[in-house]
Amino acid sequence: MEILRFLAFISLAAGIVGVLLGSIINHKWYWLAIFTLYNLAFLTGFTIGLNVLAAVWILLVLAIGHSLGWITNRKRAFFASLLGLAIWLPCVLTVDDYWLFFPLRQLYRYAGLP
Repeated sequence: MEILRFLAFISLAAGIVGVLLGSIINHKWYWLAIFTLYNLAFLTGFTIGLNVLAAVWILLVLAIGHSLGWITNRKRAFFASLLGLAIWLPCVLTVDDYWLFFPLRQLYRYAGLP
């Protein structure tokens, strides 16, 4: 499936751009990086994809923290990143992959992609 490979590379590029723009320009770009890296984690399968979810959880905590005004300096951003890792580890160890990627699985099924 060439389309899935294309989507994976586009997701990787957009995720990197989202992280860079989010850390340099505006934290709202983290939301783009979250969605695209989550998509990348789903498309790369369940080997590297579960490790990519660590970045997704870190970015999710950072995006929520910035949006609510809780992260005001680098120290708080560092502890938010640690919180993202602390959430990711039990999720990967205890939650089945089916439930971790359930939303995207339904979206791809609705779009007619395998």
